[in-house]
Amino acid sequence: MEPDELMTDSDAEQERIARFRALPPRVRPDEMVELAETRSAQGRPASALTEDEQTVRYAAG
Repeated sequence: MEPDELMTDSDAEQERIARFRALPPRVRPDEMVELAETRSAQGRPASALTEDEQTVRYAAG
């Protein structure tokens, strides 16, 4: 196909099908599952700064 030729919608669709085959089936909202984190949050590491140390270190000055 020449670069200056315009593709019709059906040509573009046929090219897409040839390149990617069929699209996967669409996931409907009622098929989705909401996930919840079940692990508890980890505590602060021993090397972490305390709140006071963070205030002193990162305070604008």
